[in-house]
Amino acid sequence: MFIEIGPASLVVNGEKEGVLYEFDRFKIEEKVRNILEDIKEYLPVLKQKAYKIKNTKHMPEVPRLMVEAVKIIDEMSLTPMAAVAGSVSDALKEYIKGEGLDIISVNNGGDISIFDRHSKGVKVSIGDIHTGTATPYTLNVNGFNDYGLATSGFGGRSLTLGFADSVTVVAPTGAVADAAATLICNNTRKDTDQVLRKKAYDIDPSTDIPDEYVTIEINMLSEDVINDSLEKGLQLASRIKFNKHIYDAIIKLKDHLVTTINGDYPITLEVHNGN
Repeated sequence: MFIEIGPASLVVNGEKEGVLYEFDRFKIEEKVRNILEDIKEYLPVLKQKAYKIKNTKHMPEVPRLMVEAVKIIDEMSLTPMAAVAGSVSDALKEYIKGEGLDIISVNNGGDISIFDRHSKGVKVSIGDIHTGTATPYTLNVNGFNDYGLATSGFGGRSLTLGFADSVTVVAPTGAVADAAATLICNNTRKDTDQVLRKKAYDIDPSTDIPDEYVTIEINMLSEDVINDSLEKGLQLASRIKFNKHIYDAIIKLKDHLVTTINGDYPITLEVHNGN
């Protein structure tokens, strides 16, 4: 089922006893509207750096999830808006669990929250946003009942400070995956005249990062810049994984790819037609 309400573009799928589940569209849309209203009410707070937000007890579910996820990943540099899409996916998934389904997938513009009661496993193809086609890479996720996947990158729905085409993260929740993908992608930036950057406010006056310089154009990058950018992203992703905040990350820039995946179960990366 596809739902588009305001900034949310959701694909919701479910399965029960091997049969695709037919959702009550009215109930799902009503839930999404309520979530978006809660976010709108707290928007002035959610646009602040997370370290400034001291008390979340009074907040509704999704704004609270947003703050908590960002505080886990990096409260100094991120605002809770870095976890908004993943938090919406998580909240809707939790709501749908009341239907007693075996499999639930809530995809909010690429930020996905998954419930897999019997840990059957999921395959996720990694796409190229610049060509609209699939890359040779497929992510296999097994052994988890509840988790999230999120992708951030230059050319996506949100502004980014980094260069990466895509940073895909698997984490315990969609909210944490969303925040981590944002931070890791931001960390792929490097000082170079091969990339044009501009103050975020000049592009979008309503942005939550008005004073940050975001990437708006990437020209032909040298191999050194590509390798340095990927290494910066990989080092950060490895630290976050070491701290057990995420399961794994995949970073792609041009035709290059690096990952924290070590080739072992439960998360593997397949490469088709290549090494």
